[in-house]
Amino acid sequence: MPQSWDAKYFDGKSPQSMLVRLQLLPKGVMLHFMDGRSQHWKHESFSIVRDRESGPVRLLRGDFPQETVEIPDHSFAAILEQKGWSGKGWRTSWKQKSISVFAAIVLFSGILYWILDPEKPGITRWMVQWIPVSLEEQLGEMALTQLFPNRQTCSTPKGDRALETFMLSLIPRDDPYRYNIEIIRSPQVNALAFPGGKLVLFSGLLKSLPSPESLAGILAHEIQHVRLQHGTQNLMRQLAFSGMVKLMASDSGAFLEQMLEGAKTLAILNYSRSFETEADLGAAELLKQQGFSQDFLVQAFRAFENNKAVLDSAVPQYFSTHPDLNERIKNLENQNRSLESSGTGKILNPQSWKELKNICANVNSP
Repeated sequence: MPQSWDAKYFDGKSPQSMLVRLQLLPKGVMLHFMDGRSQHWKHESFSIVRDRESGPVRLLRGDFPQETVEIPDHSFAAILEQKGWSGKGWRTSWKQKSISVFAAIVLFSGILYWILDPEKPGITRWMVQWIPVSLEEQLGEMALTQLFPNRQTCSTPKGDRALETFMLSLIPRDDPYRYNIEIIRSPQVNALAFPGGKLVLFSGLLKSLPSPESLAGILAHEIQHVRLQHGTQNLMRQLAFSGMVKLMASDSGAFLEQMLEGAKTLAILNYSRSFETEADLGAAELLKQQGFSQDFLVQAFRAFENNKAVLDSAVPQYFSTHPDLNERIKNLENQNRSLESSGTGKILNPQSWKELKNICANVNSP
């Protein structure tokens, strides 16, 4: 007997959906409606789309506005792969369509970003929300590899466990991004956020921070850069200048490589003052939301003030656009006074913090 799943059917004419039972057949699918009607969709008549890895599968048929069937059960996606249908329409189809849409968005919003004040990128921000997370993840990975191709990462079993516990406590459960943090052995007192959820923490920063709370403030700030898609918005503006976007591509990796060739990778991470301020204030709200004190980022900045000589010598030149440290502290303290009393949760116990601080102990110097 053919396997079947609950699904939602949209006729393309009305926003209302209808519940259907979908059966998977050897050469297509059969839709059974609640009123007794049935529709047979041949495989070649529809495309299979999945915008996010954890999202629902959608079957699209016809010209615009298309009929759509949405199947939320993840087992349906697994069955499609087993049948080999992913190669016929699922991954290839959604990637090509997403890439073309992404390219169009990049070109249009990049021009708008260039024309408008970069400190007020409201239109660009609205448009980047339609970019699939999967493309941002690929972009972030490529940018990281371009910047640090020979990086030495730090890892110990106990340090890795402490870091995992640390990150799980900071990230909301409904966050669409899958964060992956690397600790790189380097004297730089800094952390970086790449599009798609890739984070980099330099051992120089980890060594300079006095407490897990101060590190939580820094990483909450970097997480906000990802969630607010600051790096992706910067890329759009770079591409508007370069004119290197090609709307047709058969492979997502090649497409993203072309985009990075047309942009200065380093400039993607060179956030404007407004982006930095937004990430600061958002970090305080994120910390409070997760049950911690919103003063954690202020604690980190105070630590920098006390270690200013190291900070000035270690932070790269391209971060000179950051707002003044005293200004950032003042803005955060003003916001924190307006927020309700924050949480008192502990981010790590002393032993776990020690293990995290020593995560680079066994990594040889470059």
